[in-house]
Amino acid sequence: MLPAPRRLPTIPLERMDAREVLASIDPFTATSADELEILAAATTRVRKLAGATLIQEGEVPDGLYVVLRGRLNLVREGQGRDLILSALGPGDVIGEHCAFDPHGSSTSSIAATPVELLRLPADVLAAHVRREPETMVSLMRLVADKLRDIENVASSLALHDVEERLRRTLVRLVQRQGRQGPTPSEWILAPVPTQSELARMVGSCRETVSRTLSAMARSGLVTSRGRRLILDRRLVDPVVAA
Repeated sequence: MLPAPRRLPTIPLERMDAREVLASIDPFTATSADELEILAAATTRVRKLAGATLIQEGEVPDGLYVVLRGRLNLVREGQGRDLILSALGPGDVIGEHCAFDPHGSSTSSIAATPVELLRLPADVLAAHVRREPETMVSLMRLVADKLRDIENVASSLALHDVEERLRRTLVRLVQRQGRQGPTPSEWILAPVPTQSELARMVGSCRETVSRTLSAMARSGLVTSRGRRLILDRRLVDPVVAA
């Protein structure tokens, strides 16, 4: 059975003040009230248009960013093409290694849609982890989770055909950003990445992804409803069990 997607507050993050946002997301859920006030006072809100780069590959992040609204893709750029290694949505963070790693980012962070983010400067985060070292454990766990996602993408490219890569990508997205449907057999992914984005996630072309999605739809494994994609458990369960 698919693990329950991460629970976010019922109030959209972009409507919450900085302290409330930080208190509701890793790595700050266990942070003391006094520390939250210090961190919140140092934050700023950042907005980026679709297609804009937040952090360039090789660049040292200037802070930790929390996605409040929209979707951000982590992209590895190549010669004439690029690969989306992960997609971040509300509640996800990027740049978390800025407090302890002076090296540049291994991916570019590019807005897939208009995004709003909360920025916590790197020096403020570094000072915080010196006062509350427990936060470092949470930061390292977030880094490990992203590395695991990247390893899964790399192994899938080497070991699986396009259909299986697409299955695994859809399941990974619904685990991070989806929700349980009205029945136990349905999982809802919304908003759905474009077919071009999905192609860049699975290392294929848009036409192949389109044909594969159509075949899945004919089999009842996926159903498109506007900007939502409904995943049937017959698609989800084999991937989770693998």
